[in-house]
Amino acid sequence: MGYGATISDLHLFSHHSRSDEYFEIIDRTAAEVDVFVLNGDIFDFKWSEHGVFERSVIAAVGFLERMLKQHPQCQFRVILGNHDAVPPYMDALSKLVVEYDNLDWHEFACVVEDRVFLHGDAIHAGTNNNAIRRFRDKLQRPANGHQLQRLAHKTMHRSHVPWMAFKVFPNRILASRLLAYLKHEDWLNGRAIRHVYFGHTHHAFEDFRYGGYYFHNSGSATHGSRLHVLKFRLQKK
Repeated sequence: MGYGATISDLHLFSHHSRSDEYFEIIDRTAAEVDVFVLNGDIFDFKWSEHGVFERSVIAAVGFLERMLKQHPQCQFRVILGNHDAVPPYMDALSKLVVEYDNLDWHEFACVVEDRVFLHGDAIHAGTNNNAIRRFRDKLQRPANGHQLQRLAHKTMHRSHVPWMAFKVFPNRILASRLLAYLKHEDWLNGRAIRHVYFGHTHHAFEDFRYGGYYFHNSGSATHGSRLHVLKFRLQKK
């Protein structure tokens, strides 16, 4: 019997990320588990301090390759989020899976035994994959422009306003929207799913029961939020 783990929303490369505070526990966890799901927005290409996507993607590939090489016993599964679903990154992931046996990537979701993982932007986007693609298209250009734009964005995140907005949002509403998406895109039929793991809202919680499923959110490594590395037991190693 083995173990798995998941995280989301590191928002690496952005000015509002505190991800360096979690690198040690992430590495330690990867050394202990058999499956590690990176559940979207691991990188933030929109607000990347590297600027253009090409430099950001090079840095992202470097981060992933270090993890893949350092933890060859661990199967990494990368799911895209609304801040890292850009074509240059997807192209890079497609090349990496050819080179590394311990990597898979998924545009929308993946299943590990009785658990389904998705980023969670369906909460805002809608109940189907096309709606999610349209929602993600809004972030297809890096914010390289006016310094006031970056300052305003930085100030907003450090104010804790985004985190507090989701903290008061009822978990049952989040869960109902995610279930609507998962049912519409047929992620639940024919599978013995009991747990749903997601990110996106930056609000960590575990074991919220709704509609016969347990919902878990790993939080975020951004200012004003907390990241929870969620571990789970596998039925098979």
